[in-house]
Amino acid sequence: MNIWILSSGLLGVFTTLVHVFAGQVDPVRPFLKSELEDIPKATLLVCWHLVSVTLIVSSLMLVYVGWYGFDSLYLPAQLVGGLYISFVLVFVVVGWYFFGSKGFVKLPQWMLLLPIGLLAIYGAI
Repeated sequence: MNIWILSSGLLGVFTTLVHVFAGQVDPVRPFLKSELEDIPKATLLVCWHLVSVTLIVSSLMLVYVGWYGFDSLYLPAQLVGGLYISFVLVFVVVGWYFFGSKGFVKLPQWMLLLPIGLLAIYGAI
């Protein structure tokens, strides 16, 4: 068992649940009620759910690797950790672009994504 990677995966599962359930209330429902054309609206909704799939699959992979401690899967765990760090960078850059330093508060998702990435990378070193 690798507690660092396992913790990363469990936090990822929690983050997925927050994304799927809380995300429906805050950004998704108002977005779907907007006056945006149907094609861009459908495309953005697909992107939302692609993120949902990415979050759950990567989180379950980290749980699996962490639970069984397979050394041979540490490189993929590091790559998933890097993916989450990349997600953090996207949130920081987009948040800064739209809100300046307030972006850290207005788009707080980076706070859940950062520890997932760091724990996965640390556990796989």
